[in-house]
Amino acid sequence: MNNLAFLDENGLLVLTRPFFLPVFVCAVLLSLYLSLHATLHLVREREQGTLKVLFFGPVDGVSYLLGRLYSQTALFGIAAGVVLLWAVGLGWLTNLLVQVDLLVVLGLGLLTNGAVVAFGLLAGAWGRTARTALILFLLAVLLLLVAQFGEQALLQAASQANRQDPLLFLRGTLEALNGLLLWLSPFAQMSRGMDALLVGDGKLLLLHSGAIVGQATFYFAGAVWALKRGGP
Repeated sequence: MNNLAFLDENGLLVLTRPFFLPVFVCAVLLSLYLSLHATLHLVREREQGTLKVLFFGPVDGVSYLLGRLYSQTALFGIAAGVVLLWAVGLGWLTNLLVQVDLLVVLGLGLLTNGAVVAFGLLAGAWGRTARTALILFLLAVLLLLVAQFGEQALLQAASQANRQDPLLFLRGTLEALNGLLLWLSPFAQMSRGMDALLVGDGKLLLLHSGAIVGQATFYFAGAVWALKRGGP
Protein backbone atom coordinates (compact mmCIF):
# COMPACT_ATOMS: atom_id res chain seq x y z
CA MET A 1 0.00 0.00 0.00
CA ASN A 2 2.84 2.39 0.81
CA ASN A 3 4.39 1.73 -2.60
CA LEU A 4 1.07 2.39 -4.35
CA ALA A 5 0.59 5.60 -2.39
CA PHE A 6 4.09 6.73 -3.31
CA LEU A 7 3.42 6.08 -6.99
CA ASP A 8 0.12 7.95 -6.82
CA GLU A 9 1.58 10.96 -5.03
CA ASN A 10 4.49 11.30 -7.44
CA GLY A 11 2.44 10.67 -10.58
CA LEU A 12 4.58 7.75 -11.70
CA LEU A 13 3.32 5.44 -14.42
CA VAL A 14 4.14 1.75 -14.34
CA LEU A 15 4.26 0.03 -17.72
CA THR A 16 4.45 -3.73 -18.09
CA ARG A 17 6.00 -3.34 -21.56
CA PRO A 18 7.86 -0.01 -21.56
CA PHE A 19 9.25 -0.48 -25.08
CA PHE A 20 5.92 -1.10 -26.80
CA LEU A 21 4.93 2.56 -27.13
CA PRO A 22 8.27 3.85 -28.50
CA VAL A 23 8.40 0.98 -31.00
CA PHE A 24 4.83 1.72 -32.09
CA VAL A 25 5.62 5.42 -32.59
CA CYS A 26 8.75 4.54 -34.57
CA ALA A 27 6.76 2.14 -36.74
CA VAL A 28 4.09 4.76 -37.46
CA LEU A 29 6.54 7.53 -38.36
CA LEU A 30 8.83 5.31 -40.42
CA SER A 31 6.03 3.64 -42.36
CA LEU A 32 4.47 7.02 -43.16
CA TYR A 33 7.81 8.28 -44.45
CA LEU A 34 8.46 5.17 -46.55
CA SER A 35 4.92 5.25 -47.91
CA LEU A 36 5.19 8.91 -48.89
CA HIS A 37 8.56 8.22 -50.49
CA ALA A 38 7.05 5.36 -52.53
CA THR A 39 4.14 7.59 -53.57
CA LEU A 40 6.31 10.43 -54.85
CA HIS A 41 8.82 8.07 -56.45
CA LEU A 42 6.08 6.35 -58.45
CA VAL A 43 4.63 9.64 -59.66
CA ARG A 44 8.06 11.02 -60.53
CA GLU A 45 8.97 7.97 -62.61
CA ARG A 46 5.66 8.20 -64.43
CA GLU A 47 6.12 11.90 -65.19
CA GLN A 48 9.66 11.34 -66.46
CA GLY A 49 8.58 8.49 -68.73
CA THR A 50 10.60 5.87 -66.86
CA LEU A 51 7.59 3.58 -66.47
CA LYS A 52 6.95 3.56 -70.22
CA VAL A 53 10.52 2.44 -70.85
CA LEU A 54 10.30 -0.26 -68.17
CA PHE A 55 6.95 -1.56 -69.39
CA PHE A 56 8.32 -2.04 -72.90
CA GLY A 57 10.60 -4.71 -71.45
CA PRO A 58 9.82 -7.71 -69.23
CA VAL A 59 8.60 -5.47 -66.41
CA ASP A 60 4.85 -5.10 -65.89
CA GLY A 61 2.78 -3.18 -63.38
CA VAL A 62 2.60 -6.00 -60.84
CA SER A 63 6.35 -6.71 -60.82
CA TYR A 64 7.17 -3.01 -60.64
CA LEU A 65 4.86 -2.42 -57.67
CA LEU A 66 6.10 -5.59 -55.96
CA GLY A 67 9.67 -4.39 -56.36
CA ARG A 68 8.81 -1.02 -54.87
CA LEU A 69 6.96 -2.69 -51.98
CA TYR A 70 9.87 -5.06 -51.37
CA SER A 71 12.44 -2.25 -51.29
CA GLN A 72 10.44 -0.21 -48.78
CA THR A 73 9.85 -3.32 -46.66
CA ALA A 74 13.58 -4.09 -46.68
CA LEU A 75 14.35 -0.56 -45.49
CA PHE A 76 11.83 -0.95 -42.68
CA GLY A 77 13.39 -4.29 -41.74
CA ILE A 78 16.82 -2.66 -41.42
CA ALA A 79 15.35 0.11 -39.28
CA ALA A 80 13.53 -2.48 -37.15
CA GLY A 81 16.86 -4.17 -36.48
CA VAL A 82 18.32 -0.85 -35.34
CA VAL A 83 15.32 -0.29 -33.06
CA LEU A 84 15.77 -3.76 -31.57
CA LEU A 85 19.43 -3.07 -30.85
CA TRP A 86 18.43 0.25 -29.26
CA ALA A 87 15.87 -1.47 -27.02
CA VAL A 88 18.33 -4.17 -25.95
CA GLY A 89 21.04 -1.59 -25.27
CA LEU A 90 18.72 0.67 -23.31
CA GLY A 91 17.40 -2.28 -21.35
CA TRP A 92 20.94 -3.30 -20.45
CA LEU A 93 21.82 0.22 -19.32
CA THR A 94 18.65 0.79 -17.28
CA ASN A 95 17.96 -2.79 -16.13
CA LEU A 96 14.63 -2.75 -17.96
CA LEU A 97 13.50 -6.20 -19.03
CA VAL A 98 13.23 -6.59 -22.79
CA GLN A 99 10.59 -9.25 -23.42
CA VAL A 100 10.73 -11.63 -26.36
CA ASP A 101 7.28 -10.43 -27.46
CA LEU A 102 8.95 -7.20 -28.60
CA LEU A 103 9.89 -9.21 -31.69
CA VAL A 104 6.19 -9.81 -32.29
CA VAL A 105 5.56 -6.06 -32.12
CA LEU A 106 8.31 -5.50 -34.67
CA GLY A 107 6.71 -8.18 -36.83
CA LEU A 108 3.39 -6.36 -36.58
CA GLY A 109 5.20 -3.18 -37.54
CA LEU A 110 6.66 -4.91 -40.60
CA LEU A 111 3.19 -6.02 -41.72
CA THR A 112 1.79 -2.57 -41.00
CA ASN A 113 4.52 -0.93 -43.03
CA GLY A 114 3.65 -3.17 -45.97
CA ALA A 115 0.00 -2.13 -45.80
CA VAL A 116 0.82 1.57 -45.47
CA VAL A 117 3.30 1.44 -48.36
CA ALA A 118 0.70 -0.39 -50.46
CA PHE A 119 -1.70 2.46 -49.75
CA GLY A 120 0.99 4.94 -50.78
CA LEU A 121 1.41 3.06 -54.05
CA LEU A 122 -2.34 3.24 -54.54
CA ALA A 123 -2.28 7.01 -54.02
CA GLY A 124 0.65 7.34 -56.43
CA ALA A 125 -0.99 5.20 -59.09
CA TRP A 126 -4.31 7.00 -58.75
CA GLY A 127 -2.89 10.53 -58.79
CA ARG A 128 -1.56 11.53 -62.17
CA THR A 129 0.61 14.30 -60.73
CA ALA A 130 2.78 14.62 -57.65
CA ARG A 131 0.47 17.27 -56.22
CA THR A 132 -2.64 15.11 -56.61
CA ALA A 133 -0.96 12.05 -55.11
CA LEU A 134 0.40 14.08 -52.20
CA ILE A 135 -3.03 15.59 -51.50
CA LEU A 136 -4.68 12.16 -51.54
CA PHE A 137 -2.05 10.78 -49.18
CA LEU A 138 -2.24 13.67 -46.71
CA LEU A 139 -6.05 13.71 -46.72
CA ALA A 140 -6.16 10.02 -45.88
CA VAL A 141 -3.68 10.44 -43.02
CA LEU A 142 -5.54 13.50 -41.73
CA LEU A 143 -8.85 11.63 -41.83
CA LEU A 144 -7.39 8.81 -39.76
CA LEU A 145 -5.97 11.22 -37.19
CA VAL A 146 -9.19 13.22 -36.87
CA ALA A 147 -11.33 10.12 -36.49
CA GLN A 148 -9.10 8.47 -33.90
CA PHE A 149 -7.93 11.39 -31.78
CA GLY A 150 -11.02 13.54 -32.30
CA GLU A 151 -13.21 10.89 -30.72
CA GLN A 152 -10.91 10.65 -27.71
CA ALA A 153 -10.91 14.44 -27.31
CA LEU A 154 -14.71 14.49 -27.25
CA LEU A 155 -15.09 11.68 -24.72
CA GLN A 156 -14.61 13.90 -21.68
CA ALA A 157 -16.33 16.93 -23.23
CA ALA A 158 -19.44 14.92 -24.05
CA SER A 159 -19.50 12.88 -20.84
CA GLN A 160 -21.23 15.70 -18.95
CA ALA A 161 -23.38 16.92 -21.84
CA ASN A 162 -27.15 16.58 -21.93
CA ARG A 163 -29.05 14.69 -24.60
CA GLN A 164 -29.61 17.79 -26.73
CA ASP A 165 -25.98 18.84 -26.74
CA PRO A 166 -24.54 18.77 -30.30
CA LEU A 167 -21.33 17.28 -28.91
CA LEU A 168 -23.16 13.99 -28.42
CA PHE A 169 -24.10 13.88 -32.10
CA LEU A 170 -20.54 14.74 -33.12
CA ARG A 171 -19.17 12.08 -30.82
CA GLY A 172 -21.54 9.49 -32.26
CA THR A 173 -20.53 10.45 -35.79
CA LEU A 174 -16.84 10.11 -34.96
CA GLU A 175 -17.47 6.76 -33.27
CA ALA A 176 -19.17 5.45 -36.40
CA LEU A 177 -16.38 6.82 -38.61
CA ASN A 178 -13.72 5.38 -36.34
CA GLY A 179 -15.43 2.00 -36.40
CA LEU A 180 -15.28 2.04 -40.20
CA LEU A 181 -11.70 3.23 -40.34
CA LEU A 182 -10.72 0.46 -37.90
CA TRP A 183 -10.82 -1.95 -40.82
CA LEU A 184 -9.09 0.49 -43.19
CA SER A 185 -6.27 1.72 -40.93
CA PRO A 186 -3.24 -0.58 -40.52
CA PHE A 187 -2.17 1.48 -37.48
CA ALA A 188 -5.46 0.74 -35.70
CA GLN A 189 -5.05 -2.97 -36.37
CA MET A 190 -1.47 -2.88 -35.13
CA SER A 191 -2.54 -1.11 -31.94
CA ARG A 192 -5.24 -3.69 -31.26
CA GLY A 193 -2.82 -6.48 -32.07
CA MET A 194 -0.47 -5.11 -29.42
CA ASP A 195 -3.36 -5.01 -26.94
CA ALA A 196 -4.10 -8.65 -27.71
CA LEU A 197 -0.43 -9.46 -27.17
CA LEU A 198 -0.49 -7.79 -23.76
CA VAL A 199 -3.43 -9.90 -22.55
CA GLY A 200 -2.07 -13.06 -24.16
CA ASP A 201 -4.93 -13.55 -26.62
CA GLY A 202 -3.28 -15.41 -29.49
CA LYS A 203 -6.44 -15.79 -31.56
CA LEU A 204 -7.17 -12.07 -31.45
CA LEU A 205 -3.54 -11.34 -32.33
CA LEU A 206 -3.81 -13.57 -35.39
CA LEU A 207 -7.09 -11.89 -36.32
CA HIS A 208 -5.60 -8.41 -36.35
CA SER A 209 -2.44 -9.64 -38.09
CA GLY A 210 -4.60 -11.21 -40.78
CA ALA A 211 -6.56 -7.97 -41.06
CA ILE A 212 -3.32 -6.07 -41.76
CA VAL A 213 -2.38 -8.58 -44.46
CA GLY A 214 -5.87 -8.22 -45.93
CA GLN A 215 -5.52 -4.45 -45.99
CA ALA A 216 -2.14 -4.71 -47.71
CA THR A 217 -3.59 -7.06 -50.32
CA PHE A 218 -6.58 -4.79 -50.91
CA TYR A 219 -4.49 -1.63 -51.31
CA PHE A 220 -1.92 -3.38 -53.50
CA ALA A 221 -4.62 -4.77 -55.79
CA GLY A 222 -6.09 -1.27 -56.01
CA ALA A 223 -2.67 0.11 -56.95
CA VAL A 224 -2.28 -2.49 -59.71
CA TRP A 225 -5.73 -1.69 -61.07
CA ALA A 226 -5.15 2.08 -60.94
CA LEU A 227 -1.78 1.76 -62.68
CA LYS A 228 -3.24 -0.38 -65.47
CA ARG A 229 -6.21 1.94 -65.82
CA GLY A 230 -4.16 5.13 -65.97
CA GLY A 231 -1.28 3.62 -67.91
CA PRO A 232 2.39 4.36 -67.44
